[in-house]
Amino acid sequence: MSEPKPIHDWIASKAEGLTASELRLVAHLGEHLELWAFESAAQLAGRLGVHRSSIVRLAQKLGLSGFPELQTKARDALLKSFSPSDELSLTRSANVQVEMVEQIYQRELMNLRQTYKYLDLPALEATAREIAAAKRVVLFGRRFSYPIAQYLSLALNTMRSGVRVTPEPGGTTIDTLFDLTPHDYALIVSLRRHSPEVRRTIEFLGNLGVPQALLTDVSIRVDPKRGMRVLQAYVGSTSVLDSYTALISVSHTLLSLISQYIDGSQTRLEATEKAWNSYNRLA
Repeated sequence: MSEPKPIHDWIASKAEGLTASELRLVAHLGEHLELWAFESAAQLAGRLGVHRSSIVRLAQKLGLSGFPELQTKARDALLKSFSPSDELSLTRSANVQVEMVEQIYQRELMNLRQTYKYLDLPALEATAREIAAAKRVVLFGRRFSYPIAQYLSLALNTMRSGVRVTPEPGGTTIDTLFDLTPHDYALIVSLRRHSPEVRRTIEFLGNLGVPQALLTDVSIRVDPKRGMRVLQAYVGSTSVLDSYTALISVSHTLLSLISQYIDGSQTRLEATEKAWNSYNRLA
């Protein structure tokens, strides 16, 4: 058995005097450093079903000045838990923020590792099979989610027919959804928070009996309805911008699985490539 990490020793040394609810919080801290390292106190409170003040008070009872210091401690422990990577070798020069680039690189690796560690593989496999077998497939996304839905639709179109993205330019969401049936499939891409339009779309499709899957991030507390499958990825970042690396990777994995379940997908891919080359040779 491997020796416990230093932060776990530190947590154990501070456990005396904590209430039962606080002990549950520190247990979560020890098991999910990646969340405590990058989520805000409010996000953690929402995830754990407690008040934000409970998170702040816990940090103080652990002998720290407040939540920011606890977050720094969790972040340092998390980064140390990954063995140093020699894959990245940056040339250092003046006026280049090498440290920031290295931090982003390490955070991207962390997102990928955590995403695949906790990825629901049965849901991923089932989603791939159901998309391959569906009569029609609709990819839904809004704002920052739309490019991911667009990428999925473009790739799927090279494997099979009957694929579309919604909302289409110049149209509305309902234009693409109104005639779907239980023989079709919808993949919803929604990040950080589910807008009223996303919730309406999920409810509308559910009323039609259309099978659905949700591709989202781990910050959203998901309440799957009507058998909806859920695929989640880590999008944490060292900057104010979310990272979509892990989401794109999960999308790629899903597409790769789908290609295995569609008869003639390789033939269609080859025909698409041949047509593209022929088109490019035209004057």
